[in-house]
Amino acid sequence: MKSSLFLAIVLFSLLAIGATAAVPNEIDWDAFSKNLTVALKSDNPGLQQSAMCMIIQYADNLAIPRSAVFDIVKVFRSDKNDNVRLLALVTLHKIEDPWAMDFLRRHRRFEQQTRVKQLCCCAVNTYYAKIDSLKAEKQEKILAQAQNELLNEHVTAAQTMEIEQYGF
Repeated sequence: MKSSLFLAIVLFSLLAIGATAAVPNEIDWDAFSKNLTVALKSDNPGLQQSAMCMIIQYADNLAIPRSAVFDIVKVFRSDKNDNVRLLALVTLHKIEDPWAMDFLRRHRRFEQQTRVKQLCCCAVNTYYAKIDSLKAEKQEKILAQAQNELLNEHVTAAQTMEIEQYGF
């Protein structure tokens, strides 16, 4: 109970800090991503968990390689502490790696812990809703562009017919 309260406070703090604190412009995000990748490969659980917290906080700026995603999945699958597994789950969700989301989608059926299963469902559903939304936006832009091109063709054809009608 205490550990879940602690994890909730840490995650809430990270989200609050991330929402209010400005990210400095002079950060070398590539080097930071590489260092977090090294930390995830470490045998030190505290270092791994800190790296996952940093990934959650700065996910939009990072380029996390697939090998690091595998390390996070390993933590998600094998850690005995459900709170650490949830931390790994949130990290995977923030990274938005298609392979990881597919893994989580398939894993839901076999998950024994209700809380982990519910949050896994939320993470997967949110990810795929976002993907579907992006696809719909792209399709709408293509349709709007095609409609504009067709409209321009009709205007040009109408202008040409009008000119020919008056003998110009």
